[in-house]
Amino acid sequence: MAYCCDVERKKLQNRINRIAGQVNSLKNKFADDEFNLDTDPYETLRQLTAIKGAVNGMITSYVEHYAKGHMIEKIKNGNSAESEAQIDNLLEIIKVFGK
Repeated sequence: MAYCCDVERKKLQNRINRIAGQVNSLKNKFADDEFNLDTDPYETLRQLTAIKGAVNGMITSYVEHYAKGHMIEKIKNGNSAESEAQIDNLLEIIKVFGK
């Protein structure tokens, strides 16, 4: 499981770095005194939507990895109360993500 986690960690690091790049690009755009909000609002909206999509994709990937890997192992090796708590935790994460 350690190798799998290392690979997943690297994927998540790469994704967060890309997201950080997108956010920094937009941050620099707004910091530029020459930038006018009215110039191309659609491009700014596209960038914001891309950032939102990237974050949502990362959340989905992380939850999937956790559920398929770590959670299943904990359920198999734990007692029913611990298993139920794990499922409740995952469902709470999904509820928060859906908002």
